[in-house]
Amino acid sequence: MKTAIKLPLILALFLLMLMSIRVSAHEQDESQERPSCRVCGMYIDQYQKSAAELVFKDGKKEYTCGVACMLREVTDAGGISAFKSVKVHDWVSGKLVDAETATYVLGSNVIPDMVPNYIAFANREEAEAFVAKQGGEVIDFNIAYDDISPVGTTAPFRVRTAVTPGAGNFSAGMVYGYSEKNQIMSGSNSIDPTHFIQSNPAQPRAPKEMQLQQQSLTFNYSPTDRLALFMNIPWFEKRLTQLTQTQPTTRPIRAGTFGQTVDNENGLGDISIEGRYNLWRSTRWDKFATILLGTALPTGHFDGTVSAGTIGQAAGLQLGKGTATFTGGMLYSQRWKDFWFHTQALYTVNPENDDDFAYGDIVNGAIALHYTPTYNLMVGIEMDASYAAENQYRGFDIGNSGGTTTNLAFVSDYRFLNAFGGNFKLRGSIGMPIYEDLNSKKSFNSRGTQEQVQLGNGFFANASIVWTFRSAPDY
Repeated sequence: MKTAIKLPLILALFLLMLMSIRVSAHEQDESQERPSCRVCGMYIDQYQKSAAELVFKDGKKEYTCGVACMLREVTDAGGISAFKSVKVHDWVSGKLVDAETATYVLGSNVIPDMVPNYIAFANREEAEAFVAKQGGEVIDFNIAYDDISPVGTTAPFRVRTAVTPGAGNFSAGMVYGYSEKNQIMSGSNSIDPTHFIQSNPAQPRAPKEMQLQQQSLTFNYSPTDRLALFMNIPWFEKRLTQLTQTQPTTRPIRAGTFGQTVDNENGLGDISIEGRYNLWRSTRWDKFATILLGTALPTGHFDGTVSAGTIGQAAGLQLGKGTATFTGGMLYSQRWKDFWFHTQALYTVNPENDDDFAYGDIVNGAIALHYTPTYNLMVGIEMDASYAAENQYRGFDIGNSGGTTTNLAFVSDYRFLNAFGGNFKLRGSIGMPIYEDLNSKKSFNSRGTQEQVQLGNGFFANASIVWTFRSAPDY
């Protein structure tokens, strides 16, 4: 396939550039470096009201943007005994106080640095007065230390998170995805395409393989503590290979010779925009319920010039749906110490486009379980299931479209670099369908029975680099 944008190469070059930046930064004199949080990369001078100072027994100092990252540093080092001193800034006076004797407020309406939003106070009375105005829970150091998780939240691949990270949070990513379907599905039965067409003399054609490369730019931004916005700008490269059979003219009918045709479509896909609004979260920042609303703009080309007899097969090659689509649903996330659980229930409406074609509406449910052994690493497993109604052309159902698919994926992300006041993560996933029941349609003619079918099985994989940054709020 001719590739218009070689994103894997771009990603590799970008990674090498970042590594060179990291090396050059280490070669500089430390006194000339702008101090940043070792955990998340945010600049310390932007978080003076919440920053923490950790002094190791050898005199080396580390700084964090706030209490949450400080607790992760202490946990990573094996406990408070690994340090000569650990101090936090008192929210009221701004003075450094001992972290073990300080009082903390968790779960208030104020997010000064990172989530969970621990805020330190020199004395308990001032912490209680703060809670009376801003909400939250008053706790001591030991409770905070036992409750902290290595990662404030995790971001699934095929499942959305219900956690909104706080106002000013911004991330940008480059994503490369590849998927392949290489088996004919008749209901839940999987059939090799070559065997299928050889065994059906009346079958004029059959799909053999669908390959999809997706190269995307993604953006996330949180204008408020409860609202998070997302945009995905995709570039698709699609390749459909079909087997074609030359029917013999003699009777009885036997399988004729067959060859193959290849169709390609490359270009901009439909740009999707989503908004997540957090309806409720627990004081301990371990349970979240969020509503999601989104739309896909008709920026991808839809070719409606194909005939009624082939538009069903051509639907998979389209770069867009030819009309705006709408998605809504609920998200829920929960944490148990080092584990994160995410679940979603979504419904997507696909209206009819100007070419009298409508993709079937989709119901989707998904779950994800992520394990975070350190603040740099996440590994997890995700499963999603969807039911798609049959596509329609001029009000008539297309028999070989729609059905049920359940996918299983293994995912991970690794925080490999802090730079530019934020951090970079390398993310990846690989998975496959574990159950499919796809619609097919049989028809009869003088030569016998032929069946319109869909492709399934195969696998999918994704890799991305994401930079995350938060502009400091004004408190």
